[in-house]
Amino acid sequence: MKVYFKNLDGIRFFAAFLVLVHHSFFFKRDYSDSFAFVNNCFEHTGRLGVNLFFILSGFLISYLLLVEKDSTGTISYRSFYMRRILRIWPLYLGYGLILTFLSPYVAQKLGLGGGTDLSTMLLNFVFLIFFAVNFQMAFVGWNRGIFEVSWSVCIEEQFYLIWPPLVNIFRKRLGVLLAIMFSLSVLGRVFLYFIMPVLSPASPIEKFLNINYEMIFDKLDLFGGGLFIAQLWYNKKKYESLFKKLFRPWIQVVMTLLAILYTISVIKPTSTLFLLFGDHYVCDILFGYVLLAAVAENSIYSLEHPLLKTLGKISFGMYLFHTAICQFVLVFFKKFIGHPESRILYDIFYPLCNLVITSVVAYMSYTYYEKWFLVRKKKFELVTTRI
Repeated sequence: MKVYFKNLDGIRFFAAFLVLVHHSFFFKRDYSDSFAFVNNCFEHTGRLGVNLFFILSGFLISYLLLVEKDSTGTISYRSFYMRRILRIWPLYLGYGLILTFLSPYVAQKLGLGGGTDLSTMLLNFVFLIFFAVNFQMAFVGWNRGIFEVSWSVCIEEQFYLIWPPLVNIFRKRLGVLLAIMFSLSVLGRVFLYFIMPVLSPASPIEKFLNINYEMIFDKLDLFGGGLFIAQLWYNKKKYESLFKKLFRPWIQVVMTLLAILYTISVIKPTSTLFLLFGDHYVCDILFGYVLLAAVAENSIYSLEHPLLKTLGKISFGMYLFHTAICQFVLVFFKKFIGHPESRILYDIFYPLCNLVITSVVAYMSYTYYEKWFLVRKKKFELVTTRI
């Protein structure tokens, strides 16, 4: 039986929802204003939703690799990479190619921006197929037609490329691996924030902050947080007494509320230095705790509802599709509904329409396209005890 963690499909959906609602308010901000409190709540949910995705990926992938390494003595790189290819590549490349070569024309027809010439499309195509959109955004720049939302998918693929060999090599020294990952993240930020402005004083600091944000080095401490909680859960019998103390129901309630308040910016440190050197560690603690609480035997969460599980399974499609759908829905609202002053329409019904339409499109994609590849992925899955 394959490894299964309860409640994580529901959490995966909530991570995608955080990104979707952030972009819903982002796209309509120049057309329909929101209450300051509402704007503040969703200002950082996109970034934090992506952080949650990275920690969740680090947890799941690391746990599976630890199980495989200890049960077989090695890690099958072929099986691992085939699983990732069959899960990620079909939708990423299929949808990415459509966006790269067709979306500039559609956007021009809808009044969302100018067209993109062939040379720019080909440039976008090169970065797309090499899973390097994050490098394009950091060093080449943004243009109409770029598959922008895929930057985080590219980072995950870059992580997947190096992770199995690293776990295989450092299995007995995971503490060393964690120290290296956290150190590289910190050193990267120190270099780009403190040293690069000195070496290139004519460049604005925002340029270096953007480069840092879009590089895998900046995310290593999030993946490392996933590895840390995977190691804790893998050795849960050893830490049984600790788990009993840490996951008492009232502590789960408090930590969950803190995670929610941090996510919707009720708790909102604004210092640039905190965002650079503290934010990921807060996410590791809060989101890491939530993930462990979700799979704990005495979890207060009840996310195994069929609808939430389905939404979790299609969350990858929701993440990729939602930005285009948000923009198309906004065009429809502008043309046929109007009334930008109505906060009920644009703060409630517009994001809700985005969620419903994105979910439907992602479900259709999953059912009639992705599932064909997922069926073939099963023969490469790790067989072990159900969690």
